[in-house]
This record gives sequence, structure tokens and C-alpha cells, in this order.
Amino acid sequence: MKNVLYITLSLLSLSAFAQTKAEKEAQKAIANSKKYTYEGNTALKGDKPVQAEVEYRKAIAEDKNNATAQYNLGTMYYQQKSYDEAFSRLKNASTSDKITEEEKHKAFHNLGNAFMKNKEYEKAVLSYKEALRHNPKDEETRYNLAVAKEMLKQNPPPPQNNKNNKDKNNQQNQNNQQNQQNQNNQQNQNNQNKNQDNKNNQDNKDNKDNKKDQGDKQDKNKDKGDDQKDPNQNNQQNKNQSGQGQGEQRPSSLSPQQMERILEAMNNEERKTQEKINAQKVKGQRAKTEKDW
Repeated sequence: MKNVLYITLSLLSLSAFAQTKAEKEAQKAIANSKKYTYEGNTALKGDKPVQAEVEYRKAIAEDKNNATAQYNLGTMYYQQKSYDEAFSRLKNASTSDKITEEEKHKAFHNLGNAFMKNKEYEKAVLSYKEALRHNPKDEETRYNLAVAKEMLKQNPPPPQNNKNNKDKNNQQNQNNQQNQQNQNNQQNQNNQNKNQDNKNNQDNKDNKDNKKDQGDKQDKNKDKGDDQKDPNQNNQQNKNQSGQGQGEQRPSSLSPQQMERILEAMNNEERKTQEKINAQKVKGQRAKTEKDW
């Protein structure tokens, strides 16, 4: 039980410490914001508007609810004829109760007059309406509001549809330009790929032609070498081939009786031939006229 109580007290202490730290930081930020506002006012009185703007911006960065810094910065922008920026700052200041209603009324009334000079009648109407919210009894502001409405009626802003169409057309033109650029890039890429393919094909063709020329040259040298060979060598080869063909014995397919008859006929023929030769020898000898001794 004591442990649980100790843990609870510790958590409460930490929470209180964290809350105290956050409050201290918030108070410090408010103090810094007031300091920067004072320095901005001093710079503005010393005719140093640039330095004053820097100090007012620092003050607003420290505390966005610093209505005095917002109002003073908006008034300074109004004097510099930066009316859009002035309207934004004064609009922020108008939500605070730290500046008087009369100050707010005067700021927006003057801002409406500035927009009228710039022929920004729609913004002038909004400014005069803001001024009347803080002082509905000011007849001058009410009159100016009526004039601003009449000028706005005679010079109405372009219809929203036309503006949308204009924006749409601009977007369409940008898309068309982007598409055209993409097409051009794609066409260039295709041309580069095509040129590379043609180059590769030409290289392959040249390689094939070179190989073919080398092969023809080798065949030509081979034929030339065959023509220079010794013709006797060819004749000798043919002769050897012929001799081998004659020397071969064909296997016999005759019967023994047929072989015997053929041999007998060959012997008879040889005997007849020998007899003729002998007869011719006898006929060709001269008769002896003398008796042999």
C-alpha cells in the first residue's frame, strides 16, 4: 500500500513539474514578445522601418496572440502601400481584445480607402464591412461602403467559371506541352535506337563479308596449290590404282568340270599354235646343197 501511494505521489510531482515548466516557457515567450514589440516601436519612431519589421516579426513568432505587434505591423504595411499584407495582419489583430475597437475601426477604414485607390473594389467592400463591425455608427465608413459596392457592381470581377476555365485551359496547355515534350524525347530515343541497330547490322554485314573474302582467298590458294602439283604424281596414282584393279583375282564361280574343259581347250589351242610356229620354221630353212661331213 505504501509503495502504491509513493508511486502516485511521484507521478503527481512529475506532472506538476512538467506543467510548471510549460507555464514558465509560455511566460518567457510572452515576455520576449513584448520586448521585441517595444524594440519594434522604438525602431519605427527612429525611422527604421526595416528594423521595425524584423522586431515585430520576432514578437509574433514568440506569441501569435500579440495583437499590438500584429496591429503595428499591419499599419506599417498600410503606410508602405503593401495592402494585402496589411489586411492580413490587421485581420489577425482584430480578433484580439488587447487593442481598442476604435483602433480596429480606423485601421480597416483606412485600408478600405487604400483598396479603392487601387480599384480593388471587392477587397474595399470587405475592409469597410470590417470597419463597421467595430464602429457601426461611423457614417463616413457606411458611405464609403455604398460607393465601393456601386463600383464593384459596375466593375464586377471575372466570373468564377471563366476563371476556372482559364485555369483549366492553362493546365491543359501545360499538359499538352509536356506531352509534346515527352513525344519528342521518345522520338529522339527511337531514332537513336534505330541508328544503333543500323550500325550493328552494318558491322555484322561487314564482318560476314570479311569472313567470306577470307574463305574465298583460302579456296583460291588451295586450288592454286593443286594446280602446281606434279602431273606425274597423278598419273602414278592412277596407274597404281589401275594396277591394283588388274591384280585382283575375281572369285571363281565355275564348276570343276567346266574348269577342266576350259583348260583342255586352252591346251589344244596352245598346241595348235606351237605346231604352226614349228611349220613356219621348217619352211623358212634353206635346203642344203652339200652333204654334211
